Amino acid sequence: MKKFQLPFGVQDFMPSECYNKIAVEQKLAAVFAAHGFLRVSMPAIEFFDAYDRVLDRSAVKKTFKTTDSDGSLLMLRFDPTLQICRMAESKLEPELINKVYYLENSYEYISDETTARSREFPQAGVELLGNSGSAGDMEIVVTAIESLLAAGLGDFMLELGQVDYFNGIAMESGLSDSDAGELRALINKKDMLGVEIFLRDKNVNEKFVAQFLKLPSLFGDCEVFERARAGVCNERSLNAIDGLETVVNALKAAGLDKYVSVDLGLLRGEYYTGMVMKGFSSEFGMPILDGGRYDGLCSSFGSPMPAVGFCIGVKRLLIALEKELKLTTPKFIDCAYISDGKSFKKEYEYVSKLRSKGFALEKLFADGENALEEYCETKGIENAFSITGNAVKYVRGKEPCDK
Repeated sequence: MKKFQLPFGVQDFMPSECYNKIAVEQKLAAVFAAHGFLRVSMPAIEFFDAYDRVLDRSAVKKTFKTTDSDGSLLMLRFDPTLQICRMAESKLEPELINKVYYLENSYEYISDETTARSREFPQAGVELLGNSGSAGDMEIVVTAIESLLAAGLGDFMLELGQVDYFNGIAMESGLSDSDAGELRALINKKDMLGVEIFLRDKNVNEKFVAQFLKLPSLFGDCEVFERARAGVCNERSLNAIDGLETVVNALKAAGLDKYVSVDLGLLRGEYYTGMVMKGFSSEFGMPILDGGRYDGLCSSFGSPMPAVGFCIGVKRLLIALEKELKLTTPKFIDCAYISDGKSFKKEYEYVSKLRSKGFALEKLFADGENALEEYCETKGIENAFSITGNAVKYVRGKEPCDK
């Protein structure tokens, strides 16, 4: 191992990368704030026991854990949504609508060094907590679309699903919660052979076998909803379809339907209970956005409260923007200069004047104008000056006047 090699799955952000990361995060935050979401920040490390009861076995394996000085088990942030649900128990008003957003790094323990997945990754997300119904789902989808557009992404699609449509069929078919969870995972992976074998093994009625096997084919535009209703009688599934159709029709009326498609085979596991979504760029094969409704999660922390939200993988978004040639090559320095040091008062006043206008200046600690010009040529700096006594002389470009 090289002496200064980083662990796999983490990275440094060099100046141009950091510039674009911050620029994208600021654009996302501006959209979040414009929709009335207020920023919160959570600690990167918490007690594991606070989340143990809501994390499934696979999630527990993915958490970074350590011990405190008293032996208490600690964990690094695994999911900001869980932290916000924890905050809801004592720090949010359950009878009100609470709209918050975050810009945080999350951490996932991965032992396979051949994977391309990151173990530390920046996320930007919003959470709408409170009784908002389909209108809240709609607000979240619109915010997601406007966020990706503001970031500069051109070719993307949000896939919308409805977990409760599946839940209604599973309940009507008589499957247990654990069997329904196993089946949901198979359908989400599009393993239809596995689905059929599983259902036959459980002696599920042929009517429901057909409905489950049809799920992956229920994707596209609004015509999906009529196909989804065909043959389904339970109220839970029909209400789920009605709610999602309301969202899609509203998006169509607003001219935003070109950014969404329906996929009732999208069955997010974990804690989602209603509408779910994933966002994809045509230039990047992995999801850059995911989220949905999780009406039961806050209850696990002692504060029953419906909720819906999404998060954006900032690094994945940056890769998608790079592939679309949408990233900026920053110009960090507007002027470079040297000084003979004989009149620091003049130097300070002149340099402060330019900096007050928003220009970035770099003082070069070198002798001679030739060295100054060579440095500017190498770094691509357009303007350069020298200060000798009280005299300012531009040896490259001219004094910038407008930022």
